[in-house]
Amino acid sequence: MSGRKAYTCTPCRKRKIKCDRHRTCGHCSRKNIVCEWPSNGVTIEDEANVKGGASLPPSDSPRGNRQNDGNASAGPSYSSTPTPMVDVPHTVVHAEQLDHSILNDPTGSPPPKSSHPSNREHRRAFPFYGGSVTGDGMVTDELMKALPQRAQADALLRVYLERVEWIHHPLHIPTFLAQYNKFWTMDPAHRRHSVHSRWLALLYMTLCLGDHFSDEEVTTDPTMEGRLLIVSLPGDESADDLQACEDALAHSDFLNQPSTETLQTIICMGLYLNNKNRVSAARSLLGTAIKMAISMGMSLGRRIWWSLVSQDAYTASTSGFTYLINLTHSTTSLFANVDDEDIRGGSAYFSKPMNEITTSTYHIAKIDFALVVRRFIDAINANFPDASYEDLMDLDHRFRQVYEALPAQLRPDLPQPFEISFAGARRYLVEQRIFMGITLHNRVMRLHRAYMVRGYDDPRFAYSTRVCLDSAYALLDLVRQSPQTLCRWWVVLVHVWTGGLIISADLVRGARDEATRQRQRDGVGMAIALLEPISRTSPVALRGVKVLKSLLSQDTHTSMRRHKRPIESSSEPSPHEPSITSIAELEQLLREAASQTTTYTTAPTPVSAVPDQSLEFWQSLFAMNQW
Repeated sequence: MSGRKAYTCTPCRKRKIKCDRHRTCGHCSRKNIVCEWPSNGVTIEDEANVKGGASLPPSDSPRGNRQNDGNASAGPSYSSTPTPMVDVPHTVVHAEQLDHSILNDPTGSPPPKSSHPSNREHRRAFPFYGGSVTGDGMVTDELMKALPQRAQADALLRVYLERVEWIHHPLHIPTFLAQYNKFWTMDPAHRRHSVHSRWLALLYMTLCLGDHFSDEEVTTDPTMEGRLLIVSLPGDESADDLQACEDALAHSDFLNQPSTETLQTIICMGLYLNNKNRVSAARSLLGTAIKMAISMGMSLGRRIWWSLVSQDAYTASTSGFTYLINLTHSTTSLFANVDDEDIRGGSAYFSKPMNEITTSTYHIAKIDFALVVRRFIDAINANFPDASYEDLMDLDHRFRQVYEALPAQLRPDLPQPFEISFAGARRYLVEQRIFMGITLHNRVMRLHRAYMVRGYDDPRFAYSTRVCLDSAYALLDLVRQSPQTLCRWWVVLVHVWTGGLIISADLVRGARDEATRQRQRDGVGMAIALLEPISRTSPVALRGVKVLKSLLSQDTHTSMRRHKRPIESSSEPSPHEPSITSIAELEQLLREAASQTTTYTTAPTPVSAVPDQSLEFWQSLFAMNQW
């Protein structure tokens, strides 16, 4: 029919995939192909022009912007809406969202291409995939094609156990290692009758994380990570390239037949997706895992359940300020404080006191932090988008109470019973105790950031100013104790960025005391030094380095101008002194810093890795309606 409209570009229609309807859609942009539209095609930009010549500006209501449109950055924007102003936190929600904003690339640039060559786009829809042909879910030769050699697998698994497992501890290590060793002793024919595909999915995910967090000397194969995740079905020219872990999950019919191995895989996959800047996908999988766990009931291990409770709380601020688990509907008790070896073979075991450190102690202790975070989410929703200052002070007290109740071995501010170099097999305690301190200081910063600038002039909020700065310096000092491990984690990079930005805000106020200003410069410099090594491969870290160096450069130019002026005898501030006394003035300085061309030098970076950023980029980085 001549009057019928087309809502899909020609390439997407030919491939029978969903089009995001931008003039240059996200799929064509990622594939670097021409995005052609038929004569009757209607793009989002065309509809906006029909309605008024430009896209409607975002709502002034913060609640109206809580949900992020997954297609918002799929292609270039043709909106004539003015670019939002550079912003600093005005409300608690604003501050909380700013902490996560570095995870997102507001430029809408296409994601980096996979290292695995592929001419076909994977597009399986899990709910409509029927699982294995035979229905038994056992592994097949095709599923096992992505397996590396045993020696490589051993090296990658060792990295996973040393650097990744400690943060959520989803595996029961003795059981998994026994299954792993037995798997490699089987011939392929035996595996096809004995190994379920859901376990293979878990193996793929642990090996992938091992490669992702490994040093260069562990494997010299730059395509290892891609080969672990992607496997092509031979002889099927029409089939898409299938991600190996995803393919194994689908083969097991995991949505209809949830299992402990599936939940363990999803928890590990969430770590990987977050580190790959796929935060929305990680959130969606977490929600799926929570519903699976609820449906499994008491057949689920308690440690996995409480891990999901903690992750649900910590990700609530990026999920519309809501958590999914209602604990009043759950009767699952806390898991025992025991080592994995204590619960083997059905033998009886008894929970140890919390001051006797086991592989479970850290994970029990962090639950109390998560429960206070849930109170934080409740306080925000009671007075959205802010929370009463009385509620924030109560939460501040509760966080400190949880921290002070920690065993001495998990408190980095207390003398420790072991040195880092002698931690041996329990070296994970080093990162765990550092992370407990990071958790406290990160939560304190996020509680008080909305009131930090106000506290400079309003005595009622002076405490917020002081504790924000104290926690920013303390957090950076903690990360500096183990940067090789901690700075590989996306969440730590965001905490470092937040601390550096808080100190930068204090720096640009223009303190007259040179000793204070030098401490501020050293603090920003420490944040840059922690972000810079990983910035060579992480666009997230590189964006943080750029804006912090812009602010530091701005202060250097201001100081040089100040020293060129004659010293005034009056103790009153000079009218030219860059003293910031309001949020509006800080916004203006951030705009100026972001618009300046930085003069620093860094290690050579490929031109295609991260393009030079314009003022619009930095404005959108701070703009609330981008989060």
